[in-house]
Amino acid sequence: MKKLRVGFIIDNSKSSLYASELIKFVLNNDYFDDPVIISEPYRKYSGFFHNIYFSLKKGIIRYIDNAFKKLLFLIIKKIETKIVLARFKSYKFNVDFKNLKKYKTIKISGVKSSSCQILEFTKNEISLIAAQELDCIIHCGSQKLNGEILNSSKFGVLSSFHPKHNEHEPNGFWEVYYKKPCSEIVIYKLNQDHNKNEIVCKGNLMTSNLWLVNYFQMLFKSNSFFVNLLSDLAMNRKLKILEETTINKRDSYRKYTSLIFAKYLLFITIPKIINNLISKILSPKLTRYSIAYSYHSDHSKLLSSYIEIENPKGRFLADPFVLEHEGSDYIFVEDLFFNDNKGRISVIRIDEDKYEFLDVILEENFHLSFPFVFKEGESIYMIPESHENHDIRLYKCLDFPKKWKLEKILMSDINAADTMLIKKEHTWFMLTNICSAEISDHQSELHIFYSNELESSRWEPILSGNPVIFDSSKARNGGLFYFNDKIFRVNQVHGQAHYGKSFDINEITLLSKDNYDEKTFLSINPDFKKNIIATHHFSANNKIAAVDFVRQQRERKALIT
Repeated sequence: MKKLRVGFIIDNSKSSLYASELIKFVLNNDYFDDPVIISEPYRKYSGFFHNIYFSLKKGIIRYIDNAFKKLLFLIIKKIETKIVLARFKSYKFNVDFKNLKKYKTIKISGVKSSSCQILEFTKNEISLIAAQELDCIIHCGSQKLNGEILNSSKFGVLSSFHPKHNEHEPNGFWEVYYKKPCSEIVIYKLNQDHNKNEIVCKGNLMTSNLWLVNYFQMLFKSNSFFVNLLSDLAMNRKLKILEETTINKRDSYRKYTSLIFAKYLLFITIPKIINNLISKILSPKLTRYSIAYSYHSDHSKLLSSYIEIENPKGRFLADPFVLEHEGSDYIFVEDLFFNDNKGRISVIRIDEDKYEFLDVILEENFHLSFPFVFKEGESIYMIPESHENHDIRLYKCLDFPKKWKLEKILMSDINAADTMLIKKEHTWFMLTNICSAEISDHQSELHIFYSNELESSRWEPILSGNPVIFDSSKARNGGLFYFNDKIFRVNQVHGQAHYGKSFDINEITLLSKDNYDEKTFLSINPDFKKNIIATHHFSANNKIAAVDFVRQQRERKALIT
């Protein structure tokens, strides 16, 4: 098979982590030729006073504003870097590309627009690039492209709009500033008309509450999808266009000045610092889940009437799944102990308006939650969430409800959470939340696989491809139930940096080896119990239903009540 030839447009001798990760992937993959680097030559400036002179020519007010903006950017960067380093181990602002000198490099000057925002290549430069017979070009630079460069490779120029990260291009900033629940990632095939591009991949992430964290999660997630896109292109030699779109001029209504950065510091960064100090004095605020249940009478009961189950001391109960066995009803739950922050699986026996807490029935040396429990023939199985162990596990009950054994590892070496199974005729379908970027973002992707056998370690992705949903407001599983011969999937809905704020109930209208579809049936908000701030899970059988919800509580109090 002929190897795919990929070019990368980068800024000068340095570029972003965005470019670095993609180039590294191409270098280490046998389906690709060595990358071709298209780089602007490094320009030497006369020095500090030379730069001041040309800045002042643009106006004294603009010069002062830019100076303050750079200062505020450095302050924000200093404050948020520790958090980024803790979460993203490969964090860097720029990557030195000196080690790429041995690969083909085309240095270009181009013709810049008067605003220095648009770059067009000369005819000679286009000829040099065309001679490389590239299959595609990845734009990793900081300027918009125009002209024949967009037609100089077989599949065109692709970009995910993650230019060089600096104070002038605050990617992921506005979503945090305006407290948007989702941050959009889009990979485009660029067009001569900058307002009309072709989308080859798009999705949404849950917005973080800090700018740099949001930026890096967007970068790593978009790169993971770029890698999948390039792999598919190398194997199939086809570029699938999802849709054409008209793009509003980016940030045309957003004039980010030093005042905007000052507001960010004052209303977002500083309050977080103050809250952290208060937490150290008074103990941190915790999200403490609780569960409630009801005999639902064909789902006619209001959630406000559900009977709340008291949390054990120093613990919380969440992710309830209901099961009927030998005439009795049970609720399986995540049981998290605050003292070690580790979840176990516990069970509760229900008898009308009374219940008996039977305590922990499954524990491992890693976190367990989301106990998806189900029957198959005479056997009872459970798939708890075990993403800390990087697998999907099937347990079988030996002595109900307290004795279980690990029956099969369904998937290994996988970053997955909240797995559920549906059996249709003779096929098992697995619905699970996988993080393609391996940054433990289980909120944004729903993946579906199938197998003819339950106890199998070979699960195939459905033909339409994964993820079937790439949207943090729809993807994360929050329960499953059957009603009137229909299947309903519950999905969590997240707010900005607010995991599981509410949930939707969706009717599954299509589930096959080829495709998946669902339509939203009902949305549930956290307003049915006193002082609750979130709800993210619902399950039911033909008699009983259970829901969870969240209240905030200081850690000091949660440990003793």
